[in-house]
Amino acid sequence: MSAAGVRGREATLQVQRARIVDAMVCAADELGFVRVTIGGVCSRARVSRATFYEAFDGLQDCFTAVIDEGYECAHALISLAFEGEEHWLDGVRAALASLLALFDEEPKLARVWCVQAFAAGPWALARREYHIAALTETIGKHWVLSEGAQVNPLAVRGVVESILGIIQMRLLADSEEPLLGLLGSLMGLIGAVYNGGRAATVEMERGEAYARAMLARRQRPPGSEDIRESVEIPSALRDARAHRARACLSYLAENPGASNREVARAVGIARQEQISKLLARLNALGLLLKRAALPGGANAWSLTSHGMRVTRALRVTHESTYTISPTSVQGPTSGIVLDACTDVTLESLPCIS
Repeated sequence: MSAAGVRGREATLQVQRARIVDAMVCAADELGFVRVTIGGVCSRARVSRATFYEAFDGLQDCFTAVIDEGYECAHALISLAFEGEEHWLDGVRAALASLLALFDEEPKLARVWCVQAFAAGPWALARREYHIAALTETIGKHWVLSEGAQVNPLAVRGVVESILGIIQMRLLADSEEPLLGLLGSLMGLIGAVYNGGRAATVEMERGEAYARAMLARRQRPPGSEDIRESVEIPSALRDARAHRARACLSYLAENPGASNREVARAVGIARQEQISKLLARLNALGLLLKRAALPGGANAWSLTSHGMRVTRALRVTHESTYTISPTSVQGPTSGIVLDACTDVTLESLPCIS
C-alpha cells in the first residue's frame, strides 16, 4: 500500500475508532458494561467485527479508552484552569464549574465515567486509581496552605475522592437537578479543608453565585440573544495570548462542521499537531463538539451551546464587566459581581494559544 493509502486508512480507522467509543458509551450507559457485547457495539457504531478488532483488543480495551478519555478531559480542565488563575481556589472553582457543566451536557458520559467504571471489574478500578493519582498530583502542586506550609497529599486525595463521590451519588439518584448546582457545596468542602469554617462559608457562596450565573443562561427564553447575560469565560481564554483559541471559537460559530484543516487555515496554524492540541483543549472545556465523519472523511467540529454563549461573550469589549475578586477571606460574597444582566469583557480579566 502506498504512503497515501496508509495515511488514508489511518484516518478512516481514527474515525471508526471514535464511533466505536461513542457506541461503547451509549451501550454501557443503557445496559451496564457487564451486559455489553462486541456485536452490540459494532451494530451501534455501524462497523464490522474486523474493524472493531483493528481498533481494540476487546471490550475491556475499548472501555478502558472511555475511562482514559474521561479522566484526560478532567485533567485538561484542571490544568487549564490553574494556568489562567493566580490563586488556586479560583482555578479550582473555574475547573469544577466547567466539569460539572460538561457532565450536565453529556449525561451519558458522566454516568459511564463516574458510575459504570466501578461495576466493570478490578481492572477498571485499577485504571481509575491510576488517573486519580495523576489528578491528585496536579492539584497538589497548586494547593497552598494559608501559612505557606506544605500540604499533605492525603488531604488532597481526600478532597478529590469526596468530590467524585458526591457527583456519583447525585448521578445514582437520577436527580433532575443540574450537577452544576453542586458547585457551591463542593467549593465549601474545599474551603473548609483549606482554611476552616469561615473559608467554607465564603467559598460556598462564591460557588453558588458562580453556578447561578451559569444556570441563568440555560433558562433564558429562546430568541432572547440580545438580552445581556452573565457568562463565565474559562480562564484559559482570558489572556491576550489566547487569541488563536478565541479565533477558533469565532470561526466555528460562523462555520459549524469545519474540519481540523479548515480551522487551522482560518486561525493561522500550520502544524497539524498544534491545531489538534488546541481543539482538544477547547473540547475539554466543554466548548466544542466533535462529530466523527464518514469513513475516509475528517472530523467535524462545532460549538456546544455553552461554547456559543462564551463566544458571544468574548465579542463584548467595553459595555460592562464581570469580576470575581482574587480569593481572600474578607467576608461572604466579598468582591463578587454576578447577575443576570452582566456581560463579560476581556479588558478587566487577567492561556491557551
